[in-house]
Amino acid sequence: MKSLRFSKFGDLTNLTIEELPLPTLAANEILVKIRAASINPSDVKNVQGKMEGVTLPRTPGRDFAGVVVEGRPT
Repeated sequence: MKSLRFSKFGDLTNLTIEELPLPTLAANEILVKIRAASINPSDVKNVQGKMEGVTLPRTPGRDFAGVVVEGRPT
C-alpha cells in the first residue's frame, strides 16, 4: 500500500510516498481503502517537530474517507 510518511523533522519536503506492506489486523481492527485524505495543521506541526511524543517514521493524515475492505466495523 502507498503511504505518505516522514522519517525526519523539518519542512513539508520531508514527506515522501512509500510502499508499505498491508498491516496484519487484530480482531478489533478494520482495513480501510482510502479514497481521500488530507493533512491538517497538527500534522504539519508533527512534520516540523513541534509536537511532543512523536515517533519516527510517522504517517500523518488522520482525516480521511474510504471504504471498509476487511474486518467488521462495530
